[in-house]
Amino acid sequence: MLLLISSVEGAGLSLIIRRKHRNHGHAKERLLLKKTSPRQRIELQHKALVFMASMIAKVFLMAMVSSHVFCGSIDPTVVFMQCGANAAFMGGSVAAVALMGIVFGHYIVRLKSFNDIFPQVMKTDFIVTALYLGVVFIAPESIATRVMIWLLGMWIIGMVLAPFSKERTLFKKVTEYGSIAALGGFIAVQVIPIPVLEGYDSSSGLGMILSSILATFGGGRSK
Repeated sequence: MLLLISSVEGAGLSLIIRRKHRNHGHAKERLLLKKTSPRQRIELQHKALVFMASMIAKVFLMAMVSSHVFCGSIDPTVVFMQCGANAAFMGGSVAAVALMGIVFGHYIVRLKSFNDIFPQVMKTDFIVTALYLGVVFIAPESIATRVMIWLLGMWIIGMVLAPFSKERTLFKKVTEYGSIAALGGFIAVQVIPIPVLEGYDSSSGLGMILSSILATFGGGRSK
């Protein structure tokens, strides 16, 4: 009888100890969540801010190239006074880029596959966008159509492909910097008139778009 009572008391004591340990573990998990949640929210807001800055640059770039394509000039006087009905096409192009940025940005800042590569991908994206912006101010007639094609969805392809093979850092580093250098070369061919290369105009335009996509893909690495 005494042995039975002792065994029951021992089982009850061990059950109480296990419950205390379990409660203590839950309390620690809740405390860790409280500590890490604000940091995670700040990181998410920071990523959203960086992506929004990139989209503002892209929307401005689309306004420049679409005004030249549909209105024949990037001069605001021509766009607002003389463009007429074509201004609606320009506005629609700008709105399409903004809408793509809102929808795609909602997912890219939350996907875990972008957590360790997001800074590098956005850095490459900013470089490509800056290259296009610089040339649009100098010679919009040379690359306006190609830039519109890139802005209407091609940039998304590069970002979607960025998380693949992100552990192959050397391969992706060569792809990134090689594509940026190639993009600069293709842009130079479009801007600087070289009679020997005039017959390769369409090929250089395709090379610009492919280089832009591959540069962003190569940026998808953690180092």
